[in-house]
Amino acid sequence: MGDRTGPAQPSTGPAAYAQVRGDAEPETRRALDRDPAGPEDWHLRFALRVAVPEAVLFTEQSADGPAALVHDGDRSWAEIRPGTDGRPLLLQGGPRRLGDELLAAWSQWEDLGRPDLYDYGVTVTPDSQWAWQGDPDTGPRWPIGRLHPATR
Repeated sequence: MGDRTGPAQPSTGPAAYAQVRGDAEPETRRALDRDPAGPEDWHLRFALRVAVPEAVLFTEQSADGPAALVHDGDRSWAEIRPGTDGRPLLLQGGPRRLGDELLAAWSQWEDLGRPDLYDYGVTVTPDSQWAWQGDPDTGPRWPIGRLHPATR
């Protein structure tokens, strides 16, 4: 889901993830108490996309179970996948800690009561645009890029 401020990404699936990650080893690795299948929930996925708009997220089924993979289209990537001991793992690399950003947004979504994607809205003014949840005036807000000069 692109916004109106920039070009669409040419590839968002596994091939783009593989290109961003390359053959890099994870720079951080830690156990989690999150279900790697969580991002298969479309309401959560939408909330993650709103909170971390540069993230490209997809899920896959591996031999060990479901995994969530995310990248920023540049150099940062993360995976949430089953570990060998049965506990989910967060693996991440690149200059951004994209997995940490995603987990913070996931926690925020839970703290907000797991809102449906229909509980979100967008406000656009001549000078800015933002997404909001719950209430356009008092609910949490997330900026939506810069307005492109052609849209002003």
